[in-house]
Amino acid sequence: MSSSFIDFRVRPAGIEDSIEVPARDEHYARVYKSTFAAERGISTLIRALETSNGQAVMQAEWEDDDPVAVNELVAHAVRNHPDRLVAGIATTDPRLPNALEILRHAHDDLGLRGWNFQPGFLKMAMTDPRCAELFAYCQANGHPVTVHTGVNFSPTGSIEYGRPLGLCNLACDYPDLVLVANHGGWPWVTEMLAVLWKHPNVYADFGAIAPKRMVGSAGGWEPVAHWMNTMVSDQVLLASDWPMMRHERLLTEAGQLGLSADSLAKYTRGNAARLLDAMWGTSLS
Repeated sequence: MSSSFIDFRVRPAGIEDSIEVPARDEHYARVYKSTFAAERGISTLIRALETSNGQAVMQAEWEDDDPVAVNELVAHAVRNHPDRLVAGIATTDPRLPNALEILRHAHDDLGLRGWNFQPGFLKMAMTDPRCAELFAYCQANGHPVTVHTGVNFSPTGSIEYGRPLGLCNLACDYPDLVLVANHGGWPWVTEMLAVLWKHPNVYADFGAIAPKRMVGSAGGWEPVAHWMNTMVSDQVLLASDWPMMRHERLLTEAGQLGLSADSLAKYTRGNAARLLDAMWGTSLS
């Protein structure tokens, strides 16, 4: 299948569409009122990808309840829509004594890869000792780790847990581990860029961030487009964080970043395809 883009981060989609926003997302719905998609079912997501001729990686974002259930939901979606959902990333709760067992089950039995980690919502530092065996396992087995960076809108979790500096520390401790900074690390934008420049195994997506907010002089993202076009052009990944951002808006506004044709191609598809090939063995070039 020839696809126009790869969305590296969509959130888990339920079996049924619903206009009811989960309680934990109510504040997000207010913040992202112009883009937040209330319809959250798998049929809506697949229809959006088909309409825009895109493919996506579904990440098992998990903040509470049962991480195993979220992994099963993601695995079900990927298994039933392989043309559009080209990979699934697992999750686990590093506070549980069987955290590694949950991750292994997701990989060995459900066909997922990697680990999605939400430190701000779990109120854990990225370098918390309880995470060490998970990072070591992922590095040893060639699994990527995606980490929520930057601001979060949890009423209880400090944004300090999302500082990109934590990724730098992880990359130093696990030099062969592929790390992906979800959401691009704002408000520590220059810090995020420095981490990318220092560590070629660290990537960033800008899920839920409208590209038009990343240009100009008022949003705090000012250096990003220049660096996407130059020093870190091989380390940036297109992401919607669906249902937080609609694909039609994301794709339309991507042109406002002022990237060269080569850098835009890397950002919208090439970098993700290369990563999927290396870590999943999925050839999408």
